[in-house]
Amino acid sequence: MRAFSAVFISYYRQFVRDRGALFFTFIFPIMFILLFGWAFRNEGAQRFDIGLVNQGSPQSTAIITFALDNVTLDSGDKLFRLESGTFDDMMRSLEDGSLDAIIVIPASMDSSLDQEQPSAIEVYYDPTRISNQQILVPILNQVVNGLNQYLQGTTPLITLDEETVQSRELRYIDYLVPGVLGMSLMFSGIYGGLPIIQQRQAHIIKRLGATPLRRSMLIFGDLAFRMILVLLTAALIILVGSLVFDVQMVGNWFSLCGVVVLGSLVFTSLGYLMAAFVKTEEAAIPIINVVAMPMMFLSGTFFEITSMPSFIEPLIKALPLTYLNDALRQIMVDGTPLHSMTTDVAVLAAWVVVCLGITIRFFRWD
Repeated sequence: MRAFSAVFISYYRQFVRDRGALFFTFIFPIMFILLFGWAFRNEGAQRFDIGLVNQGSPQSTAIITFALDNVTLDSGDKLFRLESGTFDDMMRSLEDGSLDAIIVIPASMDSSLDQEQPSAIEVYYDPTRISNQQILVPILNQVVNGLNQYLQGTTPLITLDEETVQSRELRYIDYLVPGVLGMSLMFSGIYGGLPIIQQRQAHIIKRLGATPLRRSMLIFGDLAFRMILVLLTAALIILVGSLVFDVQMVGNWFSLCGVVVLGSLVFTSLGYLMAAFVKTEEAAIPIINVVAMPMMFLSGTFFEITSMPSFIEPLIKALPLTYLNDALRQIMVDGTPLHSMTTDVAVLAAWVVVCLGITIRFFRWD
């Protein structure tokens, strides 16, 4: 019993003296709960921005606007935010992501309804935004069905013609595979710092410090090895996506390899940066989690960033995985970009330069 007590008290004292362990044991879980609790509270149904193009049917436009305005969330807020304009202006807004869809009301619709003749309204949307396919379009079809019931025609008087702004429609798996590739690069890079910490704890790094080996050579040698592993992992993910789910790579393979290598450099550099300052493996693992978990959920790996609450947007824009996922989707599946490719590459390159520069400057052998 005395031996047990001595061991227990020893571990207790070691724990309470480690401020990092205290923080990540007690404070971090609370922060994590608050972050995601605030991010996703009452956000189960997102709101949509709809552009209305009236080509000369004021009566029909008033009916459709009234019907859309009466679709509400559980909170009582309107599901659709409507704005009117010309077709060209609305299409530009749709292409740059400012609108989720455009509804075009034809000029002949008033007369067609007066004569109880069927009339079609057109809805333009971007199928690469998964929520449009899974939520928005089905709701618009329900609105049209409700209007037909209200008009009480023997046959449906209003139909919905769907038009997409992409050359092909994307499935969820098409959206997911680039995100999983980005997530894989993130975890493989960040966890690359752990072996260095383990070697430091075993005093292997200290022995290397007594040799002519430079710190930069230690880092870059390991980095080159990891680049080979990353390219093999990326090839495997793409191969599985293609063979099992028929995910087609529509972009340039050399561009994809360049972005994969750049993304791996970003997160490997981030792993080395943590290894330069963190002394123990026990302290490193929770730090890796606090860095990786928010990126995995907030950077568009599994679902669209556009569905996130607006107040969390600054954090999303600060995460490197956001730009890597965006670049991968642009190249692999021609997804709607959040940023230009130049912006994505520039931000990722800046992360590499900053992280590697700090690592080389402050890395210690012991």
